[in-house]
Amino acid sequence: MKLILIGGAEDKTGSLVVLSKVAQVANFKNIVLIPTASAYSGEVESNYAEAFRKLNVSDFKTLDIRYNDDCDRPEHIALIEKANLVFFGGGDQVKLVRTLEKSNLFSIIMQRYKEDSLIVAGTSAGAASASENMLYEGDYHGFLKGRVQHDKGFGFIKDVIIDTHFMHRERIPRLTQMMALGLESKAIGIDEDTAIFIDQQNEFEVVGSGMVTLLNAEEVTYNDYHEIKNNSIYNINNIKIGFLSHGAHFTIKNWSVIQPQQGVFNEDIVFDPQLINPAVYF
Repeated sequence: MKLILIGGAEDKTGSLVVLSKVAQVANFKNIVLIPTASAYSGEVESNYAEAFRKLNVSDFKTLDIRYNDDCDRPEHIALIEKANLVFFGGGDQVKLVRTLEKSNLFSIIMQRYKEDSLIVAGTSAGAASASENMLYEGDYHGFLKGRVQHDKGFGFIKDVIIDTHFMHRERIPRLTQMMALGLESKAIGIDEDTAIFIDQQNEFEVVGSGMVTLLNAEEVTYNDYHEIKNNSIYNINNIKIGFLSHGAHFTIKNWSVIQPQQGVFNEDIVFDPQLINPAVYF
């Protein structure tokens, strides 16, 4: 396992399905939380500390990084150098990337990630920041040109855009605009309390109570995004869409399902009925 992307609002007090899988792949030790994206880092730390305590994780630590100057403290570097898994919390993905991106700390994280000696996990903003092209803003206005913004992300995953809180915040239009813009032709939207666990072959497993939405614009037949004015509604046709649930396996490289959900139902997972109501999706 190398990359874990969570759609946000994962269960931290009940069955902890997503976080228990996170703990498992980290061998239940040496998890380092970076809550920089949040304005309430103390509360974030407390919630995750309690959740991972219940899961019997040893050596759970938090890096209290609020400004660029906090990144490269020797004690922070030392924790990252021995971590099994670094966990980026939710909040503001732009703040998270801009605070860490030019630090020695982040260089060490990326080097260890590329060497497969460190697993990277992120939830909400921490997941959205993982892609090379990162989106932000534009909720509920995704079909209006220019309302969705983008910036450079961390680049843990290439050639695909990540969005989170997906169906709960009606973000299909937001993610569609990123593809109409032409930054990437493929995208993944992850629901709350849902995660994708990506391995070294860029294949992932879906874990959690929601859905994962797949968007592919490689065969778009019409797109007038670049011909219209800002705040106008754009037109785009022939985007392919797919949905995956808990237990499904998917290859990003070939953009195809490896193993559909069969015989993997977990009684600890309580599915949100809104997420299987078509009115929520369209």
